[in-house]
Amino acid sequence: MKINIKYFVLTATVFIVLLAKAQDNKYEEFIIKNKIYKPGSSWLKIGEGYGYHFRLQKFEYNTVISYSFRVKDIFLQGGYHVSSDKFFTQHTYQKLNDFYFAAGWRSETIKSNISVFAGPAYAYGGTFDHISYENGKYEKWYRGFNQLGLYACADYTFKIFYDLGFGVSLYGSINKYYNVTGLQIHLYFSGAFKGEIK
Repeated sequence: MKINIKYFVLTATVFIVLLAKAQDNKYEEFIIKNKIYKPGSSWLKIGEGYGYHFRLQKFEYNTVISYSFRVKDIFLQGGYHVSSDKFFTQHTYQKLNDFYFAAGWRSETIKSNISVFAGPAYAYGGTFDHISYENGKYEKWYRGFNQLGLYACADYTFKIFYDLGFGVSLYGSINKYYNVTGLQIHLYFSGAFKGEIK
């Protein structure tokens, strides 16, 4: 069956325009108990969890802080993620730091926020390389790295209030030396509250 390209492009364009018109009011403010909220607003996420380091086949602690925002109908997220054999405030040579910027999708209701993001990451840190035996004792050697990688996360948030909640996140970080995936418990703080009706 031969596809008419012009007809396909015209149909797709009409569909997109109609869909955009139908969604013009999806970010209009609304009221809950005399409080004004705006859907699609920016939000801050702070998460802590446990992940698996594939190369070393060990579990690690992880922490993330991210800020998500909307530009028209496109959701973007910037954040910092750290994974290590010790809690992030303790010194260790075994650590992955990710500064990432991602694009994603979001579905928001009064009681939940679901989002998925993925994008490039600037990854740096150190990871275990090998053990040497010298002068009667073993010594661990670590490899430093500094490179581009990929970071992705999927979040489910239960909202206690429209602009405050908690939830669970599934994440993954990939680069040449340090690949991890895991789960996090997170707090959700939204900028949706716009004021009160007196």
